[in-house]
Amino acid sequence: MYIDMINTVVNAKPSALITVNATGIISYIHMTGRSQVSLAPLIGKRFLKLLRLVFDMHNCLLICDSVSTCQTSQQQTAISQFKHISSRNLTEYFDCTFAPGPEQSVIIFFQNVTETVLFQEELFSITEQHEALNQDLCVSMAKLDFHLMDLEHAHKKLSALYRITAIVQKTVNEQEVLEEILDGITRELGYINAAIFLLEPNSQELINKAHRGYNDSIRIPLGQGVTGYAALHRELVYIPDITLDSRYIPGTTNGFSEVAIPLIVNDQVIGVLDVETSEEQALKAYDLDLLRSLASQIAITIAHANHVNQACIDASTDGLTSLYNYRHFRIMLQQELKRATRYKWPLCLLMIDIDYFKHYNDINGHLYGDDALKAVAELVRQYCRDTDFVFRYGGEEFMVLLPETNVTQAHIIAERIRKAIAEYPFQNSNNQPGGALTVSIGIAGYPDNADSESELIDAADTALYSAKRSTRNRSCLYSTNN
Repeated sequence: MYIDMINTVVNAKPSALITVNATGIISYIHMTGRSQVSLAPLIGKRFLKLLRLVFDMHNCLLICDSVSTCQTSQQQTAISQFKHISSRNLTEYFDCTFAPGPEQSVIIFFQNVTETVLFQEELFSITEQHEALNQDLCVSMAKLDFHLMDLEHAHKKLSALYRITAIVQKTVNEQEVLEEILDGITRELGYINAAIFLLEPNSQELINKAHRGYNDSIRIPLGQGVTGYAALHRELVYIPDITLDSRYIPGTTNGFSEVAIPLIVNDQVIGVLDVETSEEQALKAYDLDLLRSLASQIAITIAHANHVNQACIDASTDGLTSLYNYRHFRIMLQQELKRATRYKWPLCLLMIDIDYFKHYNDINGHLYGDDALKAVAELVRQYCRDTDFVFRYGGEEFMVLLPETNVTQAHIIAERIRKAIAEYPFQNSNNQPGGALTVSIGIAGYPDNADSESELIDAADTALYSAKRSTRNRSCLYSTNN
């Protein structure tokens, strides 16, 4: 009855329903627009083999891991909107739901949601355009606010503001952004002394990150001095004569007036823009308005730079182990193989798999399993060289790229890693087969064993299989006899 209901859904939208038994064999399949007669040859085939005909290695691993999780937990799980490049080089998106079936089987429901994702992307684009229009409107309103000022000075200052905001769009590196802003302030606006202080959350101190005319090492506790007061009370503070204000902390040698403006993003103070001027350069009301506007732009730009940098890190890093992820592995493998080919350098690949890791998870639970994965990742990183690249390949598998390294040198490094892991006191590792949590390592090299990325991965995988097939807790060099 359940299958019949889902078949109705499958026939309504581009979908597929597959039942996989406990040994990974397809026992039932139904697809939109395909007759059961045409699908009959797939019954009795290995599900993984079917996946490899359709999806890339990353998606295959993702789906297989979810099947295994569903079988183990006997709970429904899902993968939302995973990306697939079709044989016609078209981008498609799928939702995949895994439900436990009878006798350890898993019912898998694929649904093509490409149209939905494309609609969401179009909606996001429209939203961005709407926000851009709002920003343009805000700029127009800001221009109107200046009409009561002295027109000659206002035009000069406003032009400088736009030039500065244009400069900071060129980079997302925080320090470069700060230096460019200060260059603009001193060059375009004529302020000799200017500094940007950023708040250190742990010490609750404002640290001078970039400056012109200030002491390099100045650090101001939150709430102290004019700068600390502005940050604590989240308001612009202007002191016409610093000699008459007891809060002043000397930061320059020629300052007479000081203005401190808090940098606020999402209602959080991240720092302070501080400007000191000489007695001859008195600050007017429009100067304060301009600096307030500039401080708002500075805060947004710093937050944007940090967000982009963090996004780049997240896109290339595994969240559990902090190693590079599979996506970054493919990028680095392609890059390093090109370098090796160009300069005729050797390049080696280690494929590392934790022995009996499912047994360890079943006995100790997934929390201890995650701790073990993090410890293995750290040990692999520790016993590699600074020039090597370590990746989490998926599940309990890791990859190590060894530039300018031949297979003999790679074997030495692999053995060093293997021994370190075998001797590490993992929690309850004495319950493992052999009395310890260990790894097996496959080793392959360019140009000895492969000429392309896929050949190098396949060779390392073959060597790993040979190590796992024999005694495990072993490193094995690729050989045509593997």
